[in-house]
Formats: sequence, C-alpha cells, structure tokens
Amino acid sequence: MKKVLRYLVMTVLAICLTIPCLNAAEAATVALLPLVNNVAGDELANQVYYNNAIKALKSMPGFVIVENNQLNAAIDNAKLDTAGLNKNTLEKIAKEGNVDIVFGMQLDKLGKKPMNRVGERMLKLVLEGQAVAYNSLNGVYYSHKVRGDKEIDETLTSRWDWPHEEFGRAVRQEMSRALRAK
Repeated sequence: MKKVLRYLVMTVLAICLTIPCLNAAEAATVALLPLVNNVAGDELANQVYYNNAIKALKSMPGFVIVENNQLNAAIDNAKLDTAGLNKNTLEKIAKEGNVDIVFGMQLDKLGKKPMNRVGERMLKLVLEGQAVAYNSLNGVYYSHKVRGDKEIDETLTSRWDWPHEEFGRAVRQEMSRALRAK
C-alpha cells in the first residue's frame, strides 16, 4: 500500500512540475531586411551585415529569425531601394510577411580617412547610415542614425579590415537596441 501511495504522490508531483512548461511564451519572429547599401563597390558590407545581425539575434533569447516565401514576396513588393526604410513600408512588410518584428539598415558611407598630425598617423572612421525597426506586437517604430567617429593609430589597422569590423559592431548594437525598444 505504501508503494502505491508513493507512486501516486510522485505522479502528482511530476504533473504539477510540468504544468508551467505548457504555458511557455512563444518566441517573437524577426524579419531581417536586406541591407540598403549606398556605398559603391562594397559588397563585403552585405556579408558583414547579415553575419552580425544573425549573431545578435542568436545571443538574445526569445527571438527567432524567419525566412519564407510569403516574407520574401512582401519584401520584393516593398521595393526597398526606391521606397526607402520608413514606418509605412516596415508595417506593410510585417503585415504581409506575418512577422512580429522587422529590422533593416541603410549604409550611406563606410571607409577611413587619414588624419595627418605631427608625429603620428591616425585614421578616422567614416560611417553613416540608419537603422530602423518596427515591432507589430506593440506598434513601436525604432529609427536611429548610425555614425562612427572613432580614431585609431594607422599601424594598428594594417592587418585587419577596421571599417567593416566597426560596421559589424554597429549592426550588433543597433539590433540589440531595436529589439529592446518600447
């Protein structure tokens, strides 16, 4: 009789512990728009954008990136190159693509400019663009100008692509800000 009572108590306990798991929240779906790249001859920026945006999404719990035919058709219909990244366009993509959050970036300038000073050679980052996002769950539109004005010693940048590295950091930062916008 004790064994039956013990198994009954263990069964009730197991059921009570699994009930909260049944009501788990569903992850928000995120659509990542293609980069609107206005920098002539810079195809590497597109790869840096996608790579860092996906890294930022993977590091934040509760968000899932989505790509399907319905979303691709909605992005193609929006014609991002001519319409631009504005609230109405992002809202339309979110509605037609059936996603919760739409994120996109526009890159206008990316490069480095030498600054000759006495005794040292410095480089200044030239980074201009805009990050936008629309959250259809709470109706929040996020827009932020991306600018870079860092300076670094030229000898430190001889073995790596400093402007693209900084652009990738800006993508991760803007993605994090956009997903937390309220």
